[in-house]
Amino acid sequence: MSVPSAAEVEHADWPTLQRMCGSLGLNPKGRSGVVRMRVLEHLRRRGRPEPWRAGRDHMAALLTRLGFPDLSEDLWESAIRLDAPAPWVGLGQAQVAGGFLGEAVKSFDRAAQMGDASALLHRAEALGAGGDYDRAIAACESYLASHPGDLRALGMKADFLVRSGFKEEAGRVLRAAADFHPEFPFLRPAAGTAFLKAGRPEVAVDSFGPSTRADATGIEGALNRGAALLVLGRTREAIDIFQKALETDPDRAEALNNLGVAHLQMDERQAAASNLARAAKLVDSPQIRLNLAKVPKAAPRDKAKKPAARKKEKP
Repeated sequence: MSVPSAAEVEHADWPTLQRMCGSLGLNPKGRSGVVRMRVLEHLRRRGRPEPWRAGRDHMAALLTRLGFPDLSEDLWESAIRLDAPAPWVGLGQAQVAGGFLGEAVKSFDRAAQMGDASALLHRAEALGAGGDYDRAIAACESYLASHPGDLRALGMKADFLVRSGFKEEAGRVLRAAADFHPEFPFLRPAAGTAFLKAGRPEVAVDSFGPSTRADATGIEGALNRGAALLVLGRTREAIDIFQKALETDPDRAEALNNLGVAHLQMDERQAAASNLARAAKLVDSPQIRLNLAKVPKAAPRDKAKKPAARKKEKP
């Protein structure tokens, strides 16, 4: 039987009222007026939603965000159950906020053992915050073993590799992320930049792809691709990229500097000096000033020598 309306209860006869009580799980015994009031009160309570109250987990998470990790830890500990990994994750986050990284790692380990794979990434963050990049990378790899294309895990692993000095390996991870997620075009420029910083410009150019957009969203990757081409001696291609970048952002000092260096390589002194001078006006950079100083000065023209005046002979 469907839930009756208040009007139906008011006008129901005694047998119908008793059937309503039976369908709603109420006591059908008593005087008709009392039973009718019982049904109406049940409908009022049912139609009015219970007000939301924050549980311990909500309050604990809020205390962590508000900067009270010690209070949050106490709440999380009181919420811990044997069959729920979430409180262990929350406890670990509070411990990270409080600076207790070793204890946080143990809490995340417990959550991971209880079946929460995402706790491995929290563990990696805690280890990375403590400078233990090798174990942080291992935690990311453990998560990627069951989630091979997870973008967050791949990005974290690449970040930890860069921090530990393995920039080329970070580039490989970012390139794998780009293959998994072609819907995110920023990943290929990020991979190319990592290879460029690792001293592998030839791999960087390949990672950037045949073209990198020089618009506002892709200008950083375009400049890095141009820098890689410049290192490889493909100067004319690099000049085209820097000029397109300057069409998007005419006051981009990095683009002006690189364009000046490219013109210098082509022995185009006037263009080199002009772009480097503009870059120096925009940014006070020792590197830009050094590049500007490398531009050869134009050789002064030899002044025409006047013929020596003949001395008049004495008569």
